[in-house]
Amino acid sequence: MLKVGKEVLLRRIAELGRRLSGLGYDAYYLTNPENIFYLTNYFFLQTERPLALLVTARGELALFAPMVEYEHFSLRSELPIDEHYYFDYPGEVHPIKFIAERIGELARRWGIKSLALENRAGAAGGWGYSGPALADLLGQLKVSVEPRLVEDMRLVKGAEEVALIEESGRWAARGIEIARGLMAEGKYDWEVALEASLELSREMKRAFGEGYMPMRESVPGFVGFRGQIGEYSYYPHSISAPRPFRKGDVVGIGAGPEVGGYYSELERTLVLGGAGQEVRRYFEAMLELRHAALDALRPGVSVAEVDKAVRARAERLGLSGKLRHHTGHGIGLGFHERPYLDVGSDEVLRPGMVVTIEPGIYVKGLGGFRHSDTVLITEGGYRLLTKYPEDLDELVV
Repeated sequence: MLKVGKEVLLRRIAELGRRLSGLGYDAYYLTNPENIFYLTNYFFLQTERPLALLVTARGELALFAPMVEYEHFSLRSELPIDEHYYFDYPGEVHPIKFIAERIGELARRWGIKSLALENRAGAAGGWGYSGPALADLLGQLKVSVEPRLVEDMRLVKGAEEVALIEESGRWAARGIEIARGLMAEGKYDWEVALEASLELSREMKRAFGEGYMPMRESVPGFVGFRGQIGEYSYYPHSISAPRPFRKGDVVGIGAGPEVGGYYSELERTLVLGGAGQEVRRYFEAMLELRHAALDALRPGVSVAEVDKAVRARAERLGLSGKLRHHTGHGIGLGFHERPYLDVGSDEVLRPGMVVTIEPGIYVKGLGGFRHSDTVLITEGGYRLLTKYPEDLDELVV
C-alpha cells in the first residue's frame, strides 16, 4: 500500500520527543485528526465524541477513544499503543473525565509530571460537543497549551511525503483528462464529475492492486467542478450551478486524489467550445499573475513577498478589484495548511515546503480564471508536483 512507512512514523515520534524534552515536557496530548495521522497513519471520523493521542517524550503512545473506534487503530497502524475506550458521548461519566482519570494512571506508570496539550478542552469540538476543559482536571500535573508542536513539524515535507503528493498530482492530471473527454453542452457538471470520478477510481484501484484502499477517503479519486461553470465560476468557492454546460462557458475544474493520506491540488480554467476576445484577455492576465508568483518562489523569501508580487502585477494590469483571495497555501495532509501565501503572514519559504500557486481573477457575469498547481520549494527554487497544460489553446474543450 502507498503510505508513509513505520520507520518514518517512529522518526517523527522521536523528533516530537526531542522537541518536548527541549521545552521541559514529558508528554503531548493531541486531538487534531491530521496531526494524529501524521504520527500514526491512523485516521478516524471526527464527531462529537472526543478522541485523543498521548505521546510521551520517550515514545510511548496511548489512545483515548469511543467504542465506535474499537480495534480500528490496529487496522490502520502498525505502531504499538496503549488503548483506552469509553462507551459514548456524553455518557454517565463524561469522556473528558474518563480521559483525565486514565492520564492520571498513565502519569504514575510512565513518570509523567508535565504535559503539553494541543488545546485546553482536550477535545476537537464541533457537532454540538460541550464538556469540562481537560486542563482543569489534571491538577496533579504541570499543564500548558502548545497548539503547534506537530503542525510545525509538518511544515517541511520529507521525501516520502513529497513522493505521495506527486503521485496524487499524477492522478489529478489523469482525472482532469478523463473529465474533459466527458464534457459536452447539455450535460450537468455533476454528471461529468461522477462519471469521471468513477473511472478515475477504477484506474487507481487497478494500478495500485488488490490490497489498495484509501487511507482517509471512502473512494480512491474524485475530480469535479463544484458548480464553477460559466457565470457561476465567478464565485471562487461555488458549490453548485442550476444549469448544464453551454458553449462558451468558462469552467473551473479541479482534482487532488488522496494517496497515502496526502493530497495535491490541480485546478485548471477550461473553456467549452471556443474563447472570445474578452475571455482571452482575462485568461492571459491570470497567467501573468501565476508567473509572477512562480518567479518569486525560492528559499528565504517571505510568503508575504510572493503575495505582494501577485498584487503588484494585478495593480499594473488594472485588475486589483478582481482579486478575491491570496496567492496560495500549504498542502499535504490538509487541503489547506500553513504556510499561507498572504501579505499578513511572517513565515519564510524553506526547502521541503509544499504550497499551491493559484492567483485568480473573477469577472461578474463572465466567470473565474484560476489555475492551481502544487509546488515543492527546493534548494534552487521550486519544482512543480502537478503538471498539466496551462495555455488557453490547450484548454479549450
